Amino acid sequence: MNKAQPHLHACLECDLLVNMPDAISHRTNVHCPRCNHSIAMGHNNAKQYVLATSFTALILMVVACTFSFISFSSNEQIRTINLLQTFTELYTQEYYFVAVLVFSFILLLPTLYLTSVCLIILSTFRGFEIVPSVGLGKLMSYILPWSMAEVFLIGVLVALIKVTSMADISLEPSFWAYVIFAPLFTHIVSVIDSHRLWDWIEQAGACSHG
Repeated sequence: MNKAQPHLHACLECDLLVNMPDAISHRTNVHCPRCNHSIAMGHNNAKQYVLATSFTALILMVVACTFSFISFSSNEQIRTINLLQTFTELYTQEYYFVAVLVFSFILLLPTLYLTSVCLIILSTFRGFEIVPSVGLGKLMSYILPWSMAEVFLIGVLVALIKVTSMADISLEPSFWAYVIFAPLFTHIVSVIDSHRLWDWIEQAGACSHG
């Protein structure tokens, strides 16, 4: 967002500076006139909506990391795993780099993104800024392409299809929490377009200096 001309926003596809309206009606798209890329979509009470859904997603992540994920039963032997064992098992088998990548992509980075969203929105209320919102906005732009919660979920579902013929599978509470978390995270990301995010960051800056 250009601070000198706050109504100008650069298209992420072609870098054209687009003059943004002061208000965007609910479910109305603003498109780039050059490449027709969607720059922003109006959403009633977007700030409150994103804050509530982000808190919900963080709670689901806590649940997913706390309880059992999947149970396998074969030849009267039962094995139960939790989400954190996805990384610890790789680490135990000395796949250190892969373990760090998996942990980062499916747990750490999505959690950091959602936490940053909550802090930025809360910072728009006077006197609440804990971490500089501009820094959080840059962090979100860096980590978003590497947040792969939905990719992990798809991989788990594909693996389950192959395993069902070899063992009886019981889907535990952690699994269902992550099943809800992954699409919810994707939905939150779709609502937070670049224009809306930096508008909140400017509001946070104005509140902290007001």
